[in-house]
Amino acid sequence: GGNNGLANRIGVPDKCDETFDVGKSGLSEIKCTADSVDVPDTDKLKKIYYTTKKFDAKQRQTIVEGLLDSSQGIYVRQEGVSTKDELKSMIENTKKFKDEAAAQGDDTSDAWYDSQIEEYKKQMADAPESLPLLENYDDPHAAYTGKYGDKDYTLAISGYSSNDDVDAGMYIAFGMSEAEENSLLDGVTGASYTYVTGASSATNVDLTNMTNECKMSESDAVSQAMNFLSGIGIDGMECTGVEPLVRIWADENGDAKKSEENGYYVTMSRTINGVPVRTGELYNVDNLQNQNGYMYDIDDIAHISVNDDGIVYMYSTLYADSASFETEDVDILSWDDMISKANENIAAYYEKYQTRYGKIDFNKVELRYVTSVDESGKMCYIPAWVFTQSEELRGENTSGEISQLVCINAIDGSCIDLVEDAKKMNLWQDF
Repeated sequence: GGNNGLANRIGVPDKCDETFDVGKSGLSEIKCTADSVDVPDTDKLKKIYYTTKKFDAKQRQTIVEGLLDSSQGIYVRQEGVSTKDELKSMIENTKKFKDEAAAQGDDTSDAWYDSQIEEYKKQMADAPESLPLLENYDDPHAAYTGKYGDKDYTLAISGYSSNDDVDAGMYIAFGMSEAEENSLLDGVTGASYTYVTGASSATNVDLTNMTNECKMSESDAVSQAMNFLSGIGIDGMECTGVEPLVRIWADENGDAKKSEENGYYVTMSRTINGVPVRTGELYNVDNLQNQNGYMYDIDDIAHISVNDDGIVYMYSTLYADSASFETEDVDILSWDDMISKANENIAAYYEKYQTRYGKIDFNKVELRYVTSVDESGKMCYIPAWVFTQSEELRGENTSGEISQLVCINAIDGSCIDLVEDAKKMNLWQDF
């Protein structure tokens, strides 16, 4: 519970040790054993109506020209288009990889390399000499290339889903152009590509004796990440994680040939008045897997890799448009009242959405904003108690993966019907 005002006011215990009714769910047990209960330090939770983020041509222009130097020319890449020069270097690289494999006595992939080369040669016939200069921002799926500092960068802005019927917000990716990345391969024997990642995801390299080569401090990196986002008109994000940034050079099999720690990997997530929005991927939630469909997992989040040279790489999925927020005051139930309502509602939820598990043991409970649809059919964030059961997978240092999830509406104690809501929010795809 913690000793903040809200937790005290609604009587949140320090830890959760509850057993719920199983009702007609067919489960032998439903309980929650959590060492703590995560309640944000806030005075007032609200219901927040919102619409999703969409970029029009004007906003695309603001983002592109905020990042790329228009005085040096900005070029547009339609989907799937490569220039003659790019194809030439793709052919050269493929030949190089083929020769390196042969030098190591491996000719099993020769045919594959040859067919890649043929494919690139075919594309050469219709390939443009250069990418066209930017004329307008009408194409919602274009990518843009230009100078960021003294390097060529590419910026992609599109709908989060390529399916226009899905209302999942926007996707932005910004990073060095392929040619710039390839130039970093020079002198690293056997490396066929290079990428950056946060230290916790760099599981294929040994980081024990590495020191961060970046001069800037962690807090400067976070400020730079925040300024970067506000510069392209993204607000309402808060830093929810920062760790060293690792660049890895790898061969075709993904084995690291070289690695260095240089910079910081900053994660910014949507918060509303200091209260985080629920995060965590849902594809492993057991009872959502047998619904003959797929729920788009929306995260309002930006991952920003930054070092002394500026922004190395950024990708973000932007879901809610904070300019659209309209708030409404709500009262939330005391902890005990919520638990007594949840008692029958969780069993009913598992009766409707069956799981292959014989019993449920939630090991985490957090008060968060969760997306829902109210009686009027409008989308809104509501305060909800998020009960999750996560498994530690494969012994790696990950936060585990969510296998069971129930969200209890903190206003009335009902279970949020994630599947029905996703259908109403156009976040559902039938198989």
